[in-house]
Amino acid sequence: MGRTLPLVLFAFGAGTFPYCVQRVFFSTPMERQMGTVQKIFYFHVPLAWIMMLMGVVCGIAAAIQLRRQSSRAEATAIAAAEIVLVAGLGVLITGPIWGHATWGKAWTWDARQVSTGLLWLIFAAYVLVRHYGAAGSERLAAALAIFGAIDVPIIYYAVKIWKTTHPDNNVVGTLPPEMWATLWPCLAALLAMSLGLMLTRIRQEVAEISLDEGWVRIDDVVRSMTAKDDGKDADKDDGKDADKDASKDEE
Repeated sequence: MGRTLPLVLFAFGAGTFPYCVQRVFFSTPMERQMGTVQKIFYFHVPLAWIMMLMGVVCGIAAAIQLRRQSSRAEATAIAAAEIVLVAGLGVLITGPIWGHATWGKAWTWDARQVSTGLLWLIFAAYVLVRHYGAAGSERLAAALAIFGAIDVPIIYYAVKIWKTTHPDNNVVGTLPPEMWATLWPCLAALLAMSLGLMLTRIRQEVAEISLDEGWVRIDDVVRSMTAKDDGKDADKDDGKDADKDASKDEE
């Protein structure tokens, strides 16, 4: 099941995505005010939801790993953080394109834009620390992941806390039925691909952690055997020296 589920998710995502493209560009009516550029919505919003979901998953998994030293939680945190980077990059590309067409500027330093960019930078730092940090850097990485998870509700409520040009959270709920019928398949396809990638990366990370731990055990065994052999050689040398001293005393 561990190997089959990612393949099922990949197959579902790959099979659904062409249908999503057909729905977005040929079956869903144009939005009156924004026109064709509004089609980005069906990719931008699901990617943003996936980014925030994986950010929370990474923060929780990192906290569990810090508390219990769980290799599976560690692998889950790393895999989720990598999905945050991929989905977040999609958000940061599609958002400015949509914003430039709607607001006349690609980047307005809107509170939601800034908090989203901050989230991406936090998890980029987390991934770098986890892959290239020195020994003992796990605590720093976990702190970054938890901080990133805390940033997720800030992103969500940014449009309510501050005056922003970004659309309100209630926009999705007011969509006409034909737009809803397009949004959900897009979300399902992207989420299936994201979960498939995350499960695959979790298996890889667990295998890598187990391999590292195995090499450490082998190294410890080799060191202990070497130390014993050195001790035996030292005892033999001491015995030979003692015999020589005894022979000299008899003479």
